Amino acid sequence: MTRNVARCPEPTESPSRYVVGIDLGTTMSVLARIDRDGTPVTVANEQGDPLTPSVVYLDGNSAVVGKTAKDAAVDAPDKVALFVKREMGAPLYSRTVDGRRFRPETLSAMILRKLKMYGERKIGPVSRAVITVPAYFDDTRRKATEDAGRIAGLEVYDILNEPTAAALSYAVQTQRLSGNRESLLDIPGGAMTAMVFDLGGGTLDVTVVRLESKRFETIATDGEVQLGGKDWDDKIVDYLAYEFRKQFGVNPAADPHRRATLLMQAEKAKVFLSTMNTAPIEVSHAGHSLHATLTRPQFEQMTAQLLERTRMASESVVRKQAKLSWDQIDCVLLVGGSTKMPMVKNMLRKLTGKEPNDSLDADQVVAQGAAVHAAILAAKAGEGTLPLEESVQKDLNGVVEINVNSHNLGVQANRANKGAVNTVLIPKNTQLPFAYSRIFYLPAPGMTKIQVRVLEGEAELAEHNACIGDLWVTGLPEGLPRKSPIQVRLAYGANGRVSVMALEMTQGKFAQTEIHRGNRLTDDDVRTEAEFVRHLELH
Repeated sequence: MTRNVARCPEPTESPSRYVVGIDLGTTMSVLARIDRDGTPVTVANEQGDPLTPSVVYLDGNSAVVGKTAKDAAVDAPDKVALFVKREMGAPLYSRTVDGRRFRPETLSAMILRKLKMYGERKIGPVSRAVITVPAYFDDTRRKATEDAGRIAGLEVYDILNEPTAAALSYAVQTQRLSGNRESLLDIPGGAMTAMVFDLGGGTLDVTVVRLESKRFETIATDGEVQLGGKDWDDKIVDYLAYEFRKQFGVNPAADPHRRATLLMQAEKAKVFLSTMNTAPIEVSHAGHSLHATLTRPQFEQMTAQLLERTRMASESVVRKQAKLSWDQIDCVLLVGGSTKMPMVKNMLRKLTGKEPNDSLDADQVVAQGAAVHAAILAAKAGEGTLPLEESVQKDLNGVVEINVNSHNLGVQANRANKGAVNTVLIPKNTQLPFAYSRIFYLPAPGMTKIQVRVLEGEAELAEHNACIGDLWVTGLPEGLPRKSPIQVRLAYGANGRVSVMALEMTQGKFAQTEIHRGNRLTDDDVRTEAEFVRHLELH
């Protein structure tokens, strides 16, 4: 049980302040820490594996997270939650688990709490974490991830974009390989511009970053939150189901138990085809057996449209958004387990004219970069709580990180002949933190509050964008005349979260502001969910 976690002997440096980096992935999650010399290191789980499947099995008051839960998906799919990350920001997970409905935040919190448990067994008590998210996550998904961390009993030190984490890890580890031990985050050659291509189990991020010694600047980012290795798996499942139905007249994918088996077979075949040219697959269902052989060319043909989406995103980020040519890209960094598919590297070679860099472990690099970022934050805060050498602490304190927002931030306005439209205040790929102020006018005299709908997205019509929530400006003085000016300030923080404030300009007083985020969790909701997760028998 969580409340009976074994503790390591107390270190001398205030262990309750230990900070880790966590890659909360769609299919795999990873926890990492930083060594005394500044090297990021993955913390293995109880089985000695660096990767923990992001899968939850629930049975009453007991929960299992990891490989055992993933194996259980074949026999008890109705008790297993998979690919939860894809549903972050939704009010509820898409189906029942053990006959109950859960929020994605709660299921993700179980994964995070499991990581916290085995981390504490290895390095001592863990109270704070930097959690990574796809750069393309909007504010709603970022808040959901932050809430998941809080439910898990973590102080979320920061929400960090995965490509930024990968770039940090790359800088540290390539500098180590260069043999230069004098400075932690010097870039060999002084500077470079890289495209970070991050194709994970469920999401795609393509980001252009400028790396200089102790300076990491994101130039542009784009991607899809519903495109990853799972979609390649689904294509294999569809192929097997079609072949089985054609031969035997019955669809094995229609049965939940059999579909779970097909998904596992598809994932294994995909991995097999990364090194071999053919993959044998056997499907048994309803007294029939299909012996199929999937070739790499077949696999690449059936997933060509998926790969094309990744190519188009890469082209858009570099040429249209960063406004660079491929000659100006010095390096293509591969991140995410799905980049191990040969088709991905071949596409990037052809597109960029460069050999993709896979020198780092694509599955672990994000968590390790998050650990570096956590150490940077601790160093800047002047907290001598991490067991770091003095020179490393000094290096980290001098690091500059600059991110950009992945979506336009705007407000809903009514326009003649078009209806409700998205009025953009902060365009995407603006360096963060950034704030923008806009004057609104009271539409009627005597109003003591106004409402503004806040949107994220690139579409012109308001309804085609993500609604962050309704901004309420309240507590305005009574008796204000019509068209009294109210200054509203919208801001993106460095972590991509949105905040607001307002000034009543007639009397020069700040007004009360709050974004009502619909079905988002309140602080009371977080405490309730945290109590539930804390009392689960978590294995």
